Amino acid sequence: MTQTHLLLAAALFARPKRLRRNSAVIAGALVPDAAIFVLFGWAVATGIPQETLWREIYWQEPWQTWTAVGNSVPLYLTGLLISVALINPSDGRPRWQALPPLFCLAALTHLAGDFPLHNDDAHQHFWPLSEWRFYSPVSYWDPDHHSGIVAPLETLLGLALSIVLFRRFQNIWVRVVLGTCFLAYLAVPLFFILSIG
Repeated sequence: MTQTHLLLAAALFARPKRLRRNSAVIAGALVPDAAIFVLFGWAVATGIPQETLWREIYWQEPWQTWTAVGNSVPLYLTGLLISVALINPSDGRPRWQALPPLFCLAALTHLAGDFPLHNDDAHQHFWPLSEWRFYSPVSYWDPDHHSGIVAPLETLLGLALSIVLFRRFQNIWVRVVLGTCFLAYLAVPLFFILSIG
């Protein structure tokens, strides 16, 4: 899920009191899902039923191309290599800690998390070099592909990352956002437990 990608990238690359750095990390972690956010928002605004959205429209153009662009390992690797080669931070930090490389690293972290957890909805991670998709035997959402195991593990990872970041960042607004993420991870399973019982 997008929030797990965001938390993982933040745990790896975000630092306290580094607003520009952290903004690049957050943007990089979110960009791979940008086309899906736009698609979902457009569907809600136009009243398209969720079933039609995910069974039909998501699989049509231009959405598949936009999703492929956002999930392209070659594009982010190229951006990373070019930016590391060309950017030399003036404050003595390593080149990979400049904003464009951090953006690309956060996006690649997102793709590394997506690659093994998509079955029928696998992305074209090697676009534009290839339209090949890796259809993983496991899925983060599909019960026919072990989401009953994956989803609780992802929840535990999200909770752990929230705690790590909560301890790292003292800013009250960051902690409010992290607390909200923490509660969101707990709310979904709790909702299903209470609605079944």
